[in-house]
Amino acid sequence: MEVLLHSYLLIGADPAVLNGKVFEEYDSRELAFAHNILTGHPYKVVESLLGSLEVSPTMNDDLTEERLLHSLRDFLSSHFNSRFGLLFAIALLQTFIQNNFTGPLAPIDLNKLLFKDQILSKDLGKLAISLLNAGGQPAYDLTENPLYLILPLLLLELLTKQQSCFAVDSDTEFEVPEVSATSTPGLLAISHWWRARALLAQVSLLHEPAGSQPAVASSILSSIDLAQAVTKDLPQETSQDLKASLYTIFYLENVKCSLAINTEHLCLPSLIKAKKLTNFSLIMTGARAKRTKFQQKAHAGLVILAQSSSNLDASKDLKDSANPDYIALESEILLEKPHFEDIAAEPLDEQIVKKQKVVDGTGVEEDRILPVAIRQENIPTELKDLDPNNQPQLSGYDNVQLLLRLYVIRQTSPAKDPLVEEELAAIISRVIYQQGSKDWTIFSRALWERSIGETTKAKTIERGLLQMQSLVEELGIKLQTRLIPNAPNDEQSTRLRYIHQLPFIPHWDLEATLAEKYMSLGVLKSAVEIYERLHMACEAALCYAAVGEEKIAEEIILQRIANNPKDARAYSILGDIRQDPQLWKKSWEIGKYVNAKNSLGRYFYNPPPSSGLTRDYAAALTHLNDSLRQYPLSFETWYFYGCVGLECGKFELAAEAFSRCVALDSTHAMAWSNLSAAFVEQNKLKEALSCLKRAVASDSQSNWRIWENYMLVAAKMNEWSDVLLACRHLVNIKRDKAGEGSIDLPVVEKLVELLVRTDYPADNDQKLTHFQRSCIEFVCDILPSVITTSSRCWRLVAKVELWRKRPWSALECHEKAYRAVSHNPDIEIDEKVWNATVDACEDLVAAYESLGELEGRHGPGSLVCKDWKYKSRATIKALMSKGKGRWDDSDGWERLVAVRNQI
Repeated sequence: MEVLLHSYLLIGADPAVLNGKVFEEYDSRELAFAHNILTGHPYKVVESLLGSLEVSPTMNDDLTEERLLHSLRDFLSSHFNSRFGLLFAIALLQTFIQNNFTGPLAPIDLNKLLFKDQILSKDLGKLAISLLNAGGQPAYDLTENPLYLILPLLLLELLTKQQSCFAVDSDTEFEVPEVSATSTPGLLAISHWWRARALLAQVSLLHEPAGSQPAVASSILSSIDLAQAVTKDLPQETSQDLKASLYTIFYLENVKCSLAINTEHLCLPSLIKAKKLTNFSLIMTGARAKRTKFQQKAHAGLVILAQSSSNLDASKDLKDSANPDYIALESEILLEKPHFEDIAAEPLDEQIVKKQKVVDGTGVEEDRILPVAIRQENIPTELKDLDPNNQPQLSGYDNVQLLLRLYVIRQTSPAKDPLVEEELAAIISRVIYQQGSKDWTIFSRALWERSIGETTKAKTIERGLLQMQSLVEELGIKLQTRLIPNAPNDEQSTRLRYIHQLPFIPHWDLEATLAEKYMSLGVLKSAVEIYERLHMACEAALCYAAVGEEKIAEEIILQRIANNPKDARAYSILGDIRQDPQLWKKSWEIGKYVNAKNSLGRYFYNPPPSSGLTRDYAAALTHLNDSLRQYPLSFETWYFYGCVGLECGKFELAAEAFSRCVALDSTHAMAWSNLSAAFVEQNKLKEALSCLKRAVASDSQSNWRIWENYMLVAAKMNEWSDVLLACRHLVNIKRDKAGEGSIDLPVVEKLVELLVRTDYPADNDQKLTHFQRSCIEFVCDILPSVITTSSRCWRLVAKVELWRKRPWSALECHEKAYRAVSHNPDIEIDEKVWNATVDACEDLVAAYESLGELEGRHGPGSLVCKDWKYKSRATIKALMSKGKGRWDDSDGWERLVAVRNQI
C-alpha cells in the first residue's frame, strides 16, 4: 500500500486520488502529509513532523563541517529512519526546490523548528553551504536555507543504506548503487529514485557537474530496472495508466539526468521510448508562414505538428484556475503569432528535397531527436488534418518531451547554426501556441527559452533581453512584477508539477544567463553588476579577463579567496589568469577541483615559452588521470587524454581513453577514428576496421582523413568493397579542392587489377557482382570527370573498358591519356617531359594497332578505327614537329622514327 501512495507522489498525481476507496483504511496522518506534498505545501509536513519533536541536533560552539554532518545524521537516524522518514525527505526536498527554483518562499523558519531554542553559530549557514560543495566546485553562496537539501540527502542515504556522497575521498573507490528489477523492494527503489532527484538538485547548485553525485544519480536513473522494481510491488488492481506514468517519468528523468551531467548524446533512446509510451505523434515539416501582420508574402519555415493521444498525465485534472490565464496574441508576452499557410498548398514538384536517410521508405527520418517529414505526403496520417495555426493542447508529459528535445538539440548542435535555431523556434512555438490552459512551469520555461533564442538575432535581440529581464523578475523567488498571468490560489502545486522532469534552473541562474547575454553584447557594466549582486565573484572576474582587464580580474579573485579560502575554483581561475601551476596545485589540494588538473595537464603538454619547460608527456598524463579519477564522465578530458597517449606512443592507454569517449558519445566520429588508430598500432586490424565503420556512419561525411584511414585499414584487411567505398567518398570530398589529386592511384590500380582478373559476363550486366558494378561505375564514370593531366589514370580507365569488351572506349581513353601528356608546355625544355610524351605516343600507336581493326560500337561490319594507320602517322608527325630542332639527337626522337617506320 505504501508503494502505491509513494508512486502517486513520484508522478505528482491529482490529490483527489487520495480520496479513493483504496486509501479508506490508510493512516490519516500519512494521507494528510501526501496531500500537502501533492498540493504544493510540503513545508506543512516539515512543520508538523519537526514541531512534534522535543529534541534537536546538538550544536557545539566549535562547530565544524564534520561535526555538523555527524550531528544531523545521528538526529535523523534516531527519529526519522522509520515510516515517516521517506515522506519527511520528500517534503524537505520539495520545500528546497520551492525556495530556490520555483518560489514562493516557504513561510516557516527551519532553523527554529530544527534546533529549537539553541543559540546557533553565525557560521552555520556557511558550513551548511560548504557541505553541498562537490569535486572542488563550491555550491552557490546565496542558496536559500541549504539544510532543506542536506537533510533529505542524509536521510535518503540512511534509508537506502548507501555510501555517503558527502566528503568523498577521491583516492577511495566509490560504489554506485545497484537496483534490481526483481529483488529490490518497491519502497527502497522509490527511495533511490528520490535520492537521484535530490542529487540532481545538488548538482544544479554547482557551476558544473563534479564529484560523485553525477555518477550516483546516473547509475540510479540509467536502467529501467528502477521503474520495474516499483511496479512489481503495486497492488494487482493498480491501473495500467499509473504504471505507464511511472515508466514515462523514468525515461524523462533519465534524459534530464543526462543533460545535467553532460552526457546528452545518450538521450535519444530514452526520448524514443517515452514517445512510444505516451503514444505521442510528432513530426517536423516545412510550411510557408507570415511572421508579422505587416508581412505581405509568406516565406518558408519549419513547423512542428504534434498531437497527444495519452491519458497518462495523472496531474492533468488539477483545477484550471491554477494555470496561466488565456493571453491575447497581441499581448507583450506572446507578441505576434506566425500564420502558416496550408501545408498541402505547395505543389509537390516545387518542394525541394535533398537525398536523406529514410526509414522503411516512408520518407520520415526517425533516427534523430526531431522526426522529419521530407515531403508533405510523408506526414503521418493522424497529423495530416491538423491546422498548423490552431493545434490541439498537448499533455504535460508530451510538452516536457518537446522541451527536453529542445535541450538535447541545443547541447549537441553547433552554436548559432541558423537551421538549428529554426528547429528550436519551431519547438517553442508548438509549446506556447496551443489551445487550452497552460501549465505554469512548462509555459514559463518555453517563454524563457524563446527569449534566449531571440537574443541571438539582430532584429529581436532588444526584445529578447527585455523579455528575459521581465521573466527573471517573474520566475524569481521574491516576486516583484507579474509577466505570466496566474491565479494565486494553489500556485505552488502548479509550479512543482513537472519540476523533476525538466532541467533544474535555479533562480540565480536566470540572472546569470541574462548577465552572459549582456557580456556577449559588450555591456560589461550591467553584466558585472548582476554578478556582484549575486555574489558570483568568479564570473565577474572572468568578465574582466575576457575584455583584457586581467588586473581587475585578479583583484576580484584575490578578494574572493580572502573571504572564502576553501574556494578551489577561485584558485584555479587565478591560475588560468596567471598561468601559475602552483595555484592549480593549490586548487587540487584544497578541493580536488578537476579543472585545475585539466589546466595542469594542458600546461605540461604545451608549456608557455616563458616557463623554460619542454613538453612533458608523463606529467600531462598524470594530471589528466587524476582529473578523470575524480570525475570520469568528462568527454573532453578523456579525448585529450587519449590524444596525448597516441602522441607519446602509449597505445593501450589511448585505446582505453577513446573507448570511454565513444561510450559517452557513440556519435563522435573522431573518437572512433582515434580509437581505430590505437588499435592499428596494436595490430588489432579487425577492431580498427570496426571502429572506422562506426566513424564513417557517424557525422563524418566530409572528413577525408577518416575515409582515408578507413581505406588504408580495409586494404590491409583485403576488404576491397570497403576500399572501393572509401575511394569513392574521398574523390567526392576532395575533388573540388584537389582535383585529380583526390585519386589514390596505387589503390585504384589494385582495384582495377582485382576487377580485370575475372572474366566479364558474356550475356549482360545482370550477372555482375556488386563489387564489379560499383568498381565499373567508379572507374568509368566518376574518375573521367576528375582526371585532367594524369595519363596513368586514363590508362586504368582504358584497361577496364577493354575488359568490358568496349575497345572503342578503351581507344578513346588512350587518346585522352596521350593528350594529357602532350599538352604539357614543358615538352620543349624538359627532356623528362619529352621522353614521357614519347612513351605515351608509343602506347597510343600500339593501341591503334591492336584495337583499330576490332569490331566497333555499331556491331558487325563496323571497326573501332578504320584509319588507324593514318592517325598513328599523324600523331607521330605532330609530336616530331614539336621536338624538331630541340630533341633531334635524343633517344626519344630515334624511337619515334623507329615507330613511324614500322607502320
